[in-house]
Amino acid sequence: MICCKECIELLYSYLEGELSAENETSLEDHFADCPPCIAFVNTYRSTTLLCKNTLKTNDIPDTVKIKLKEFVDKNKPDVL
Repeated sequence: MICCKECIELLYSYLEGELSAENETSLEDHFADCPPCIAFVNTYRSTTLLCKNTLKTNDIPDTVKIKLKEFVDKNKPDVL
């Protein structure tokens, strides 16, 4: 069974459809029994959509894009 911490670590891959069927099922089973995690997922999903719809790639200076990508790559959680 997946715990809340693992849920957060797998969230990006889940929303991008990149999880194995087994991990996706385990994660959805966890969501069914954990209202705080499903609330977090819904907030994360809404925030992501808001950012995608609000920010245009061209609005971000190249130096900021590079720094942001470096930060994300460096801090990306390991996926099971």
